[in-house]
Amino acid sequence: MERKETIEKLIASIHKETRAAGLFVHTISEITGIHSTDIRCLEFLSEAHSATAGELGRATGLTTGAVTAMIDRLENGGFVKREADKKDRRKIIIRLLGIPKKLKLVREMFSKQIPDILAEYNTAELLLIANWNIKMAAVFHEKISKLKAKD
Repeated sequence: MERKETIEKLIASIHKETRAAGLFVHTISEITGIHSTDIRCLEFLSEAHSATAGELGRATGLTTGAVTAMIDRLENGGFVKREADKKDRRKIIIRLLGIPKKLKLVREMFSKQIPDILAEYNTAELLLIANWNIKMAAVFHEKISKLKAKD
């Protein structure tokens, strides 16, 4: 296969993966009864452990009003807690208390398959894939910023 055909195949596979990932999150939302933006927030907090409302807004792409409603839902569900920042009492920190059980089960189901797929690649290939994902995430964030700046 020539380089041009390989690139076209890769781009098509990226679109296919993106659609599948979107459908996967939608399906998780339906099964768990947790709104998809709430899932994105919980995923972000599972890495960051805590964040301000502004940081959650940037991570989810939501407006300040929508972020407040999301935090209210998650706090009422017992998944997050609002706390005053110890350094700046005007600032509120949203702290993760736990991931919903249904969401944990889905994450575990998905995560169990990943090692089998990764076992097919050597260390250099895994580093290449990791680097690719980091660069693509940066591209997405850059494009999001440009699209929002045009509004």
